[in-house]
Amino acid sequence: MGKYSVMLLDADGTLFDYDKAERNALRDTLQLYGFEFSEKALRQYRQINGELWKQFERGEGSIGTIQTKRFAKLFEAMQFACDPGEFNSLYIKQLETYAFLLDDADAVCAELHKKAALYIVTNGVASVQRGRLARSGLMPYISGIFISEEIGFSKPHRYFFDHVFTHFGDVPRSKILLVGDSLSADVAGGRGSGIDTCWYNPKRVSDKGALRPTYEIASLIELMEI
Repeated sequence: MGKYSVMLLDADGTLFDYDKAERNALRDTLQLYGFEFSEKALRQYRQINGELWKQFERGEGSIGTIQTKRFAKLFEAMQFACDPGEFNSLYIKQLETYAFLLDDADAVCAELHKKAALYIVTNGVASVQRGRLARSGLMPYISGIFISEEIGFSKPHRYFFDHVFTHFGDVPRSKILLVGDSLSADVAGGRGSGIDTCWYNPKRVSDKGALRPTYEIASLIELMEI
């Protein structure tokens, strides 16, 4: 038995190539409305969406508000005439269909689940996350899924992790490892909840700020050594 009996795995940016899924979904939805897709529109959307999700991590606003507001802001910037709520509904349906895995995600999960129970811990829209996970081929290795929209709190909030821990019975927190690409959501949330963390940092960003993960990796394969 390895050091950890439970591993909490973030989804987007850790197992899934969310950037690719997001790009395809935005392109498809814009084209459905007859709007031209451009790299400029993608950059603006990502900036707007990223700022709103950071607010959500701080406990400001709801997922429903974020979904509508991001497209309202985008359409204002791009001077598109469209109902943001209706557009978001179609965008979500497109996003659900794109389950691009990052390099080695499938192989690593296949091996890790022989040594520990694997759980997904993710901030996001439940239908999107469950839809993409169902299409990914990862479900045979996953023991459970925890999604912020269903829990009512997001990472890094302590209540999100308190909810997760209730499912592990007597497993001590010293036997739980959280793996994720976000310092603010994953590393901060894990440290604040008293568990070890592994920062997935494929771009080798050097500035961690005040946060210090237990481990740092640039490739998912490195999880096998841990």
